[in-house]
Amino acid sequence: MKIKRKTKRFGSNTILKRNEKFWESIGWSGAIYVVVGYSLNANHIVYCWPVWVLGNAMIAAYSCHKKAYSTMVMSLVILIMNIYGWISWS
Repeated sequence: MKIKRKTKRFGSNTILKRNEKFWESIGWSGAIYVVVGYSLNANHIVYCWPVWVLGNAMIAAYSCHKKAYSTMVMSLVILIMNIYGWISWS
């Protein structure tokens, strides 16, 4: 007869939950940066470009982590267009 031991796994589950919280905060922060970038662009403020670049980079990283590769590629294409826009506005 086997005796089952109850083992508590603190380390791995806690780290994974913290890791997911980190990635969730990256995704939401990226979305906020993109919306702020739109607002700055609507008001013709040149600082919209670095805000957009940062937001799209964060969304691309989050999408890669979540294995949403189509969203990641779209964010990277938009990021390249943001850099082009920033250069052409300067």
